Amino acid sequence: MLGEAYLLAGHLDKARDPLIEASAASATAGNADTIVICESELAWLAMEHGDWQEAADRLAVALATIDENRIHDYVTSLQAFSGAARLSLHRGDPKEAHRQLTRAMRARLSATYALPFVAVRLRLQLARVYLALAEQSTVRQLLREINDVMSRRPVLGTLVEEVNDFRDVLASRASPRATGAVPLTPAELRLLPYLQTHLTADKIAERLFLSSNTVKTEIKVIYRKLGVSSRNDAVQRATAIGLLGG
Repeated sequence: MLGEAYLLAGHLDKARDPLIEASAASATAGNADTIVICESELAWLAMEHGDWQEAADRLAVALATIDENRIHDYVTSLQAFSGAARLSLHRGDPKEAHRQLTRAMRARLSATYALPFVAVRLRLQLARVYLALAEQSTVRQLLREINDVMSRRPVLGTLVEEVNDFRDVLASRASPRATGAVPLTPAELRLLPYLQTHLTADKIAERLFLSSNTVKTEIKVIYRKLGVSSRNDAVQRATAIGLLGG
């Protein structure tokens, strides 16, 4: 609870040590729920800092604990699935990302205002991944569910600011002025997350079942629309304007 309190207060660095301690204590006590919660939160913190290897290691522990204890439909397990979806997207595997998203979405209704910080954080994490996948209808549904929880539990620390910031990103993305040029098409938005990965244009083409020439052409168009000239700059620009989750 101390770790969660630090998260809600916006002290992300201070949250790390209590979560690590709680996870270790829970492993000794055999408390599977708490292991999954802590490791999932630590994985998300690692991803926010760009430490994808630590995130992968933390999520591996969380997912193995879920499987071992058969707690796939527990509210405490859902953030592990959303984290695994984000990690898969970063690795350039949208198929696995969708599989993990489906697991979280199937059981998300069990995350209610009874544990509002869990319910809102989960939906916000899911919304960020779906936005990166350019599935805005699902994003809006998740925001409606967030509204419902927050209408009952409005005092949620920095989560309120995070939700508002995400709404601003979504609104700016809907505007033709969001990138300072022509907005990206659905096909370009689908390709965009792959620019965060190590995959070559040819490998991206294989993943998307497109020709290499099509992918290379779309990448050039993305560069032009974002006003950049390199892959790294495109990722940084897309992240800055909310097209990618970082």
